[in-house]
Amino acid sequence: MKRSYLVGPCLAMFACWTYGNGVVPLLPQYVMQRGASPAGAGLLLGFLFLCVALGTGVSALLPRGFAHRRFLLGASGAFEAAATWYLGQAPTLTAFVVAEGSCFFMGGIQIAQAATLVGLSAPPAERGTAFGILGMTNGLGGLAGGLGMGFLADRWGPRVTFECIGVFYLLVVAGALLSAERAQLPHEAPGREPGHPVRPGQSSSGSGLAPLLAGQLLLAVAVASGNLGRSLSMDQRSFSRLTVDLTASISGLVTLGLPPLLGWLSDRVQRRGILGVAFLVSSASIVTLAFSREPWHFYGFAVLSAFSSIPFSIGPAFVLDVVPPRRAARAVSVFQGMFWAGNIAGMAASGVAFERLGTSAPLLVAAALPAASALLLLLLVRPQLSLPPRGPSPARRRRPARA
Repeated sequence: MKRSYLVGPCLAMFACWTYGNGVVPLLPQYVMQRGASPAGAGLLLGFLFLCVALGTGVSALLPRGFAHRRFLLGASGAFEAAATWYLGQAPTLTAFVVAEGSCFFMGGIQIAQAATLVGLSAPPAERGTAFGILGMTNGLGGLAGGLGMGFLADRWGPRVTFECIGVFYLLVVAGALLSAERAQLPHEAPGREPGHPVRPGQSSSGSGLAPLLAGQLLLAVAVASGNLGRSLSMDQRSFSRLTVDLTASISGLVTLGLPPLLGWLSDRVQRRGILGVAFLVSSASIVTLAFSREPWHFYGFAVLSAFSSIPFSIGPAFVLDVVPPRRAARAVSVFQGMFWAGNIAGMAASGVAFERLGTSAPLLVAAALPAASALLLLLLVRPQLSLPPRGPSPARRRRPARA
């Protein structure tokens, strides 16, 4: 089946992830050059994640059947392109923070709209594959942003860098123009999707999604703790910048192929099982990080940590399996908002814990959270199939009595 509906959202998400993965590592150094303290730089990152969470939250408030998601995606991309161009010319640090916050708020809207457009267009039998391909843009954006924006900043400085990013971000507008749009999912007959543990449309409230939302939140807290713990642990051991960058590159390379592969597999086996394995491997990655001492230990953590991208990538496909069709778009936005909310909580909590207890003990506590997420998936009980009501059975023909 043709997957042309993926071209627009994938192009938009490639631009979005390139921006995020390229800009975030440069921001602390840039704002400190403009007078911010290290603590202020950390608060800025937390504020930006909050803006992304608010963007996805606003998307969840859109009315059911909202039929202008392409326009919203394109308009937010155009605004962010203009705001990014302004960043290099912002006269004060306050103006820079406000403009950057608006960019990340628009980024949250774009992430939610792109996923919703894919979810509403993908046939049920290939949802996992579609979301896996969309998730691959995270790895591509990480490579492009990490290599490209660092080169621009070193060669021409922050002003030219932000101006180039602003022009590049017009790809989101192009992606919106190439996207297909449906207002809502069709009311599909239950039992049509291969291997799914929970059938769509079985609950009138969509309350069965709560364990998955909680699991995503716990995973995000653990991921944020792992990212900060990796930086602190490698810094304490005075590893070279090349070693640190290589760790990030390994994770990005694995993330390139993992979401499409597991997304395709989730269309053929139980999607809940794929997510459960991803949660457990994510837990194992943080345990590995807690005991890492040599560079190759951290490389192993980088490989395993790539599995933490799977729930964010193909999780929306599972959301569409669980909730009724009329709640699909809102549920996808809420699910993604849990990831960013968990990142905020994880950064705040782990920063305090690492300062007081060191890195190993808090990381072991964080490792238990994805394992708890896997257990929460067991609460998603397979509902009974809602079969069509039976009509009155035809009267049996009575055989004529034998003489």
